[in-house]
Amino acid sequence: MLKSFIHQSYLMKKLILVLVLLHVIYPIYAQDGKIITKEPYVLPDSVVAMIKTRHDEPIASKILGLNYSRITYLSDGLKVTAYLIEPQEPGKYPCIISNRGGNRDFGQWTPLGIGRSLGRLASWDYVVIASQYRGNDGGEGKEEYGGKDVDDVLNLVQVLAQIPKADTSRIGMEGTSRGGMMTYLALKRSCRFKAAVVTAGLANAFKNIASRPNMEKNVFSQLIPNYNTTKETSLKERSAVFWADQLCPTTPILLMQGSADWRVLPEESMEMLNKLYECRHPVRFILYEGADHGITEYREEKLAEMKRHFDYYLRDIKKLPNMVPHGD
Repeated sequence: MLKSFIHQSYLMKKLILVLVLLHVIYPIYAQDGKIITKEPYVLPDSVVAMIKTRHDEPIASKILGLNYSRITYLSDGLKVTAYLIEPQEPGKYPCIISNRGGNRDFGQWTPLGIGRSLGRLASWDYVVIASQYRGNDGGEGKEEYGGKDVDDVLNLVQVLAQIPKADTSRIGMEGTSRGGMMTYLALKRSCRFKAAVVTAGLANAFKNIASRPNMEKNVFSQLIPNYNTTKETSLKERSAVFWADQLCPTTPILLMQGSADWRVLPEESMEMLNKLYECRHPVRFILYEGADHGITEYREEKLAEMKRHFDYYLRDIKKLPNMVPHGD
């Protein structure tokens, strides 16, 4: 009798503890995507001058005529920094989530990248938003290079829901290098995205560290939790070639790669292409001859292909292609 009473008392205490923890934790995570601050962001004069120098007047005027904002939003209870670019004219616009490459300070959104890259996307009449990922640019926490920081990307959907000009029924996503990996990971977890563009996306982490050992030493082992004891699992979790069949089948992908890229070898993108082909995922692949990691030698061609893809599937919501073999 006494043992039964003690056991019931113990269970009751555990239940109370669980309820208390839920009461504390749930409100925090229920606010994921909540905008904490939204402040105007002014491009530096040097960036304005560079945009005017590198672009024809109509394009430069469109980029410089956008509304730029720096925002802080919640992701897993952490304050994360992002940048938002909107057209000035009233109305509802399709949205693009742009995923940065690199890690920590390297590859983060700089004033030039915000104006010249994100601004260029928004100049096509899109609302564009881009996270710096947790732990960067004044944000809280620590990035995990494709771990919990993927939440920072997915929670941008809730951020966009608070932006009057954002049409959240039309959201696309793009990313280069590590940003491509983040895009694949997001497509694995969500079918919210009408179209995706991946440029030289990390798709096979095993090949990546084989060709670039310093990536394992300076990035993977430093950012991925418990890397030394979870290496095999952690690398597979970040390698879309092992789970290409789990990507949202209704999100068409434009995959672009430079043949002279040493940061992400062309073999990675071609392996990913074959995996997507095997599961009949709608994909278009472009290999730019002699192009580097950012395809800088064909920048305007690359942007034109990106715009065509987003305009077709995201802005105009065109029908997906028939991936079943057919024809005469």
